[in-house]
Amino acid sequence: MIADIVDKALRRFEERNCQPGVIKRAGKFLHRLVERGLHPDLINIIQTRRLHDTINYVFTHSPFYKRILNHSGIRPEHIQAIEDLQKIPFTTVKDIRQWQDFLCVPEEKLSAVFTTSGTTGEPKRVYYTFREMQTLSNLYGMALRIAHSGRLVALIALPVGHGLWIGGASVQRAVERAGGLPLSVGASDPGETIKWMERFSPNVVFSSPSYMTALTREAERIGYRCALDKIILAGELLTSEHKKFFNGYWGAAVFDSYGSTEIGSAQTIALPECTAFHVNDLHLITEIIDPVTGNPANEGELVFTTIRREGMPLIRYRSGDKARWADCACWLPLKAIHLQGRTDDMIVAGDMNIYGRVIADEVGKIDGTTGRVLITVSKEGLTDRISVMVEGYVAEEKIQKALLSAYPELGENMKNGNLRLAIESVNNLASQIKDVKILDLR
Repeated sequence: MIADIVDKALRRFEERNCQPGVIKRAGKFLHRLVERGLHPDLINIIQTRRLHDTINYVFTHSPFYKRILNHSGIRPEHIQAIEDLQKIPFTTVKDIRQWQDFLCVPEEKLSAVFTTSGTTGEPKRVYYTFREMQTLSNLYGMALRIAHSGRLVALIALPVGHGLWIGGASVQRAVERAGGLPLSVGASDPGETIKWMERFSPNVVFSSPSYMTALTREAERIGYRCALDKIILAGELLTSEHKKFFNGYWGAAVFDSYGSTEIGSAQTIALPECTAFHVNDLHLITEIIDPVTGNPANEGELVFTTIRREGMPLIRYRSGDKARWADCACWLPLKAIHLQGRTDDMIVAGDMNIYGRVIADEVGKIDGTTGRVLITVSKEGLTDRISVMVEGYVAEEKIQKALLSAYPELGENMKNGNLRLAIESVNNLASQIKDVKILDLR
């Protein structure tokens, strides 16, 4: 009964075109609800209700899932509990590249599309309806008001590598919905960003750990400091050293988040006192599996099922991100995870997604190389350092030129101090079994 009331109330709120005053009041209400009444058992009941709705919905409207469920001999009534999800095959990156198969509404009902950077080919597309964008904007705006009340002038210093990235777009909408003033200035020259800070005196900054490091170092160099209340970060690994550095210089509380285009941007949060990410259990069902066997595991690959989507829901989507279950002593009653990198060859460093296969392919075009590379990612202080060791004797200038050809933004990130690059050519990498090897030492 209580779960039914809470579920319906949340649905009605999420789908409204809420004014900022409503968002502020809802933020206070949800904070009290989470602290006092939204316990894990209640969340589980709400998740199960929403899972039932989602399975029935995709069976009726999604060509992909109707085909998958029929092929597996699964009817919607066979999925009675969250554990029953294991009967359904996984959805992969390769699957969703055929995005038309996943659409559950006519194209004229789609209101937004977001894509990945497309470094390894055609970018993945994920579509959203107007109702979904309302839901996400209300949700993020309310979460922002739970964390921050009062004046809200938000500097959005996030990289804009392509025009259909969900990160900056969702933050912009959230700040507007929360009644704040968003300043989307990008993440290029830290000196220019500081000029924007001088003009508008923001009290909240949204950024990535790499760019916030470069921005803070530039502020130190010129002696600039302003009164920041919150720093909200995403996109990369945030270390305890980062948090100490940012908090020490700006005096701001540091929040961390994790998300992806597929699951609806930042669907997790780590409060300043948190030791892990908390997953939005009201919108996602999260699994961790052994990436080889596909069985449930305490540590392995993150798998997500979206349970509040209309345009393009995803069932058991293999994210490619590694994690393990965690405990956190904070007041949030949501499941917690520790992120542990990627299961594929993607490296997230210095505000960039870099793929080992792309590096190997580009280097392999240079005369005198074999295409075999060893890529090591480490930290120099707070800055990411990528070392590329190439098999064969070739000038380092040629290797750097090939890398800049594959990743033009690499030069800007190096110039900004977001990233450091080291290149070395060696006689052979005979002890390396595969042509691409990645060591993440961070």
